[in-house]
Amino acid sequence: MSKKTVLLTGAGRGIGRAAAIQFVEAGYRVALLARSAETLRALAADLGPHNACALPADVSRRQDCFEAVQQARAYFGQIDILVNNAGVGLYGPGHTAPPEAVQQVMAVNFFGPLYLMQAVVPVMQAHGGGLIINVSSIIGRRSTPLAGTYCAAKAALEHLVEAMRVELAAENIRFSTLYPGVTRTDFTQHVIGRPQPKRQGRVRGVSAERVAARLVTMAQKEPRDAYVTLFDRLFVAGSHLVPGLVDWVFGKYFL
Repeated sequence: MSKKTVLLTGAGRGIGRAAAIQFVEAGYRVALLARSAETLRALAADLGPHNACALPADVSRRQDCFEAVQQARAYFGQIDILVNNAGVGLYGPGHTAPPEAVQQVMAVNFFGPLYLMQAVVPVMQAHGGGLIINVSSIIGRRSTPLAGTYCAAKAALEHLVEAMRVELAAENIRFSTLYPGVTRTDFTQHVIGRPQPKRQGRVRGVSAERVAARLVTMAQKEPRDAYVTLFDRLFVAGSHLVPGLVDWVFGKYFL
């Protein structure tokens, strides 16, 4: 069998970079998509021209998304897996969130994945199907104070995928969603706004490499939903079972 091709967004740093390396090590080819052209090209060079190509693009721009899909298809001949990993955070109270900041968060976290799915579905249909993995967050399932707009974008993507899964089942296009918890990356250094929780920094989180390994496993096993740690799974379950208690804990931690 020929190697499968993964179109991976947010590939320039953090989870995306770690995933790119691990996908290649697992025998996949990767089309690397992110805004940083220099970073992407250096990574693609390290991974080798037969294994990776760099696609500098902004996922918030629909035209960039469609062009990136066509470039990846032209380079590798096919896209078997789309991993929507790119994201940006916004921290601060929802009632004072600047409209332009909210629009940016929705553009990257919701519209970007939507554009890429719209662009890649016809490519997958033409080749008998494919897999789409969306990287959400445990706080897409239970919103936290000071991150409501980011959480809303992730939740919106989850509901969109629920519908698309049914709509495209007959086309053999499958969907998986990953819900990571706290991850040790520079994500918080690039958020819009700055949170000031009383106990910020006490949760160490898992490495980007561990999340990346979960993504590779998802590409192989295709679960409907996946978590990185048992704590992440229990957090989501507990948030539904005892929401009032979770509200109280969040109030103590974040405010």
